[in-house]
Amino acid sequence: MVEIVHRPALPLPLTPEQVDAGWLTRALGQTTPGAVVAAADIVDIVWGTSTKIRVRVDGHDGQGAALPATLIVKGGFEEHSPRMAAMYANEARFYADIQPHVPMPSPRCWFAGSDPASHQSIVIMEDLRRDGLAFCDPLQPQDFEPIACRLEVMAGYHAATWQSPRFEPGGSWSDIHSRFESWGLDYMRRYLVADVWAHYMASPRGAAVSRRFHDRAWMERALLRIGEIQHAQPRCLIHGDTHLGNLYVAEDGTPGFFDAQVARTAWHHEVSYHIVCAADLADRAEWERPLLDRYLRAMARHGVALDAEAAWLDYRRSIAWGLFIFLTNEVRFQTESVNTAYAARFSQAALDHDLRELLP
Repeated sequence: MVEIVHRPALPLPLTPEQVDAGWLTRALGQTTPGAVVAAADIVDIVWGTSTKIRVRVDGHDGQGAALPATLIVKGGFEEHSPRMAAMYANEARFYADIQPHVPMPSPRCWFAGSDPASHQSIVIMEDLRRDGLAFCDPLQPQDFEPIACRLEVMAGYHAATWQSPRFEPGGSWSDIHSRFESWGLDYMRRYLVADVWAHYMASPRGAAVSRRFHDRAWMERALLRIGEIQHAQPRCLIHGDTHLGNLYVAEDGTPGFFDAQVARTAWHHEVSYHIVCAADLADRAEWERPLLDRYLRAMARHGVALDAEAAWLDYRRSIAWGLFIFLTNEVRFQTESVNTAYAARFSQAALDHDLRELLP
């Protein structure tokens, strides 16, 4: 198991240049005693919400086996990073304290660390860029079966954490919140400020969304209502951001998940978000009920029985969350083309289901 490492056990780099052989040796040694990195070279850097640094390494694991040829060092190395500290810590927490306990296929973690004295959290993970593994593309909606298979995997980790005692006071996950509490609530309110909201309504993704959903006051009411609904329902652990850009398919066809932003909330928050993100506008209207049925059957196999009609209502109301996210998602997190594509998918779903009637 990877245990989260806090400063001063190991200072965390704040610039890519500090990710060198010496630091990597100390980091890997926290979880793989005897590991040595003799040489390390940065191959490339992918800037974004968080930064992914691909590092070519030459070393061994202390047991005679060579380390992987490349590793990914992920953390906050950008100007906006100090404002994202909670998000970075949340991901490090996933790899340290959650991944070992849930059936969510995700990259192997070699190290996870947080520094409470700065914004920085670092995860060292396997490099998924290899032959036979396919990354999903936000601009390429998927067929029915890949979406259904992924929903069945979601059912596995939702059921495994359903009303988990780990969430109870004193439990190891007691500090994991819903999207409508703590830093998630702060994030939401940041984009509901009048001038910020107006900026996004005037953007290309705003033009792709029906003007019926440009009403800021309605959106705020709808989100708060969803939070109330979810708070009153049984909760489980969700990945937290299952749009296509955070997903892959392994060589054997297994759906994989990365960039987790875990939350404790109702199942439909994640299922609605994923289906609308993943399906083409025309296909979603035809497929969403059968896809939901696949998920519900999988949950039943895992011992969680959900009423189909109540689930259908919850699924439709939760469309509001994804609509809000991609109406207001910053271009440093996703390109305008991706935000616009997703916003259009959620707008059409919201129109199809008369979301303003469901959430007046």
